[in-house]
Amino acid sequence: MYDKRWRAGAWAVMMAMTAVPSAASAVDRWTSPHPGIRHLHRVRPGVDLHVVLVDLGSPEVSVVATRPEDRFITTSQFASRYDTVVAVNANFWGRGSCGLAAGGGEVYPRIYEDGCIATLGVGPGNDAVALDTSASPHGPLPAMITEAWSGKPWLMRDGQAPRNWVRPQHLYRPNPRTAAALSADHRTMILLSADGRRPGVPGLTGFQLVDVLREFGAHDAINLDGGGSTTLVMDSHLINRPSDRHERAVITHLGIRLRPGAVWYAGQITGRGAPESVTAGQSSKVWVEARNTGRRAWSSEQGPTVELTDGGRTWTARPTGEVPPGEVGRFEVSWEPRSFGNTSLRARLVAPEGGLLVEEPIRFDVAVRAPAAPTAPAAAPPPAPQVLTASMGFGCNAQPGHPSGLAWGVLGMFGSLVAALRRRRRPTA
Repeated sequence: MYDKRWRAGAWAVMMAMTAVPSAASAVDRWTSPHPGIRHLHRVRPGVDLHVVLVDLGSPEVSVVATRPEDRFITTSQFASRYDTVVAVNANFWGRGSCGLAAGGGEVYPRIYEDGCIATLGVGPGNDAVALDTSASPHGPLPAMITEAWSGKPWLMRDGQAPRNWVRPQHLYRPNPRTAAALSADHRTMILLSADGRRPGVPGLTGFQLVDVLREFGAHDAINLDGGGSTTLVMDSHLINRPSDRHERAVITHLGIRLRPGAVWYAGQITGRGAPESVTAGQSSKVWVEARNTGRRAWSSEQGPTVELTDGGRTWTARPTGEVPPGEVGRFEVSWEPRSFGNTSLRARLVAPEGGLLVEEPIRFDVAVRAPAAPTAPAAAPPPAPQVLTASMGFGCNAQPGHPSGLAWGVLGMFGSLVAALRRRRRPTA
């Protein structure tokens, strides 16, 4: 078990050694070799380490891991094969990888656990995560993550450093170290490579490693394979001094690549379409197709929009589905013209932050018809003929279709007949 008094004593000795450093014995040298990358070489009595800060918010930077078919090569070979400007060794290894490892979206087939549950992952858009993979050492990868590395133990988790470690025990002794970390907002990756096992430079303990990582803003940090595996290669040059005096072939690596001039959002119009003629006042569908030439995927929730204008009005639309980099997406706009005649529409592709992706707006020429004239209402049918009955007897008027009127009419006729018969029977004078 680690003795806190030993730790305090070790740091007291180190502080005493560095309390009055000379110009020759204490050096912090910062450089910015590439956009989005800063490099520190720190030399202190007993300490020789390198820290690389990677701005994951820069579209010119991308993070890459060794694919399974390229395992067991040196870090220099990895840097050359993957065209990286920064590369370090990564997972502990035996016959396979200790813990989850993935490159290019492919999970390593042979994995043993042995406590390697502290995992960092990165996707094509530099979206980074820190996760515990104790329940999923063989995958699957989280959504949008294609590169993954695992180590043991967590040096820092959610900004907190463990008070003690059960394993590995070598954390309590100075050794060459490799570590990787993320800032609290996951927009900065911190890579550390510390030399050791040479005269005057023993290396770092786990506690010293934590202190250095915290100094540079680490929030989640993992301990990667160290000792003779610790290697840092930058711009095709071996930067550190491996303790074996030569590079060791290791199972997986973590690298930083550059994409000069790359941007998060870019697009190229590849097609468009609209009806040849439409009717004023009626909705018609206009569509634009565009290729995603940027680094981030488009979707109906985020990404560029198409703006369609007909002079005074503007319509906007997002892609109808997800559009990964390199693919073509479709934007559909429901347009409703107000006036008739030949109309010119203009469409342009606009980035989420408002920048114009397509410099020259594309043009549609559409003939707009006037709506058809309203037709006169149909003439009402003539009324049905009415049957009128004469007034008979008793002065009762029979009304058409009324049953009581018909009855009175019959009675009137009967009365007239009786009166006529009586007149015929009267004797003549």
